[in-house]
Amino acid sequence: MGASGAKGLHMIRETSDRQLQLKDFIHPFGCDLNSENRWVKLAEVVPWDDLAVAYNSVMSATQGRPAKPARLVIGALIIKHKLNLSDEETVLQIQENPYLQFFCGLGAYVDAPPFVPSLFVEIRKRMGAEVFDAFEQAIVDRAVHIQKKRKPTRVSTSGGDGSPPSSCGDGSDQDRPAPVDAVDAQAEDVTHHGKLLMDATVADQMIRFPTDLGLLNEAREISESLIDELHKQTGGKKPRTYRQQRARYFFPSASARNRAAS
Repeated sequence: MGASGAKGLHMIRETSDRQLQLKDFIHPFGCDLNSENRWVKLAEVVPWDDLAVAYNSVMSATQGRPAKPARLVIGALIIKHKLNLSDEETVLQIQENPYLQFFCGLGAYVDAPPFVPSLFVEIRKRMGAEVFDAFEQAIVDRAVHIQKKRKPTRVSTSGGDGSPPSSCGDGSDQDRPAPVDAVDAQAEDVTHHGKLLMDATVADQMIRFPTDLGLLNEAREISESLIDELHKQTGGKKPRTYRQQRARYFFPSASARNRAAS
């Protein structure tokens, strides 16, 4: 393969996603991460190695700079769709949340972006739009399927002995297990899947053209009402407004245009 062909390749990092344990995750917060956190539980059941096959298939085993680990990319995609985030917000959430970093396969908390938001676009270009869409949809479907099989857990506002919850907790409010997960509730009613394309240029805006005869007539009526109000206040001779001629010419012309349009 020539130099031009090898330039765009990314080398696969040989790592196993089955070896990461919660107890091995290093963070500076002075308390252990909660093993009951929803992201920790989801990380235990996601088939990382199976989902990584499609991602690794477009990488080179020997050439190019090292690519981002498959679990990091797959985990970020799951977070992005589960929380309905933009590319930029997904990166910020992972940077700020140790549970999300553990879910993405990081071995320790890092107060830095795990990757640039444009990584999603780069992977899409490298894999091709159709392959990437199928890859992305397969990840989301698998995550939703796993979540539906799990029983929802109730949030406890106190400890087991009636004491207030620990200050360490299990992360931010969005990381707490909810009685019913929003994604699960939506997934139960979904009977089909697809992609919705939105184009604001085809939306009805109810803006009339300057040549609209009705717009001209409306401006005339407003002008006549202003003349009437000003004449009441000032008195004197009222200027002619040709209202009778308007009725004679406007209505037949407007009716003819409506018949032609239909």
